[in-house]
Amino acid sequence: MTTLGCGGAAVTTLRDNGRIRIIAASDQRTIAEAAKIADLTGQSATKDVLATKGTIVNNGAENDPRWVQYRELMTEQTSIRSTASFYLILGGVELGVMGFYSARKDFFTDEILYDCSIYADHAAVALKNAGADDRNDQLSMAVDTNREIGIAVGIVMSRYKLTRDAAFDMLVVASSHTNCKLREVAAEITATGIVPAWRSKAHAS
Repeated sequence: MTTLGCGGAAVTTLRDNGRIRIIAASDQRTIAEAAKIADLTGQSATKDVLATKGTIVNNGAENDPRWVQYRELMTEQTSIRSTASFYLILGGVELGVMGFYSARKDFFTDEILYDCSIYADHAAVALKNAGADDRNDQLSMAVDTNREIGIAVGIVMSRYKLTRDAAFDMLVVASSHTNCKLREVAAEITATGIVPAWRSKAHAS
């Protein structure tokens, strides 16, 4: 997570019994502690994001009025002071929540949140496409048949420091969520240097 400058990130969801399930984490120890607190209190951004199917930003964990017990234990037992949590869904399939965190208060500016949303989109594609044998063929065909897609992939690779596959995933998810053809998304990226945004405004505190 050094690209974003935040402390770390994790993908989580809920088990059938309502407890937190950690799918992936950059720092297992920190996320395990946060999950333990969430299970103990019954409160967390993961639960609220899955309920609202939106984005929740908390730039002041010490004063957040939404989850009093969770807040108190988090500030006592972890260094987390700011969080941003994104709903992961692709093709109508709910995949979980991607959360980013920082030890700094007021860390998540609009610019950082935009970049986080791009990483969250990539995580959604990666989770949904895990094990897909024809992915590389799909990428090669798209790039070979449309030069602009190849240029857009290169732009995304450079801006977000991603591999060719991961950059192509960005275009796929933007195409899916904006209801635009892949070549139209590529044309916009080539013209602006920016991946089209689709997420609704985050709920911040």
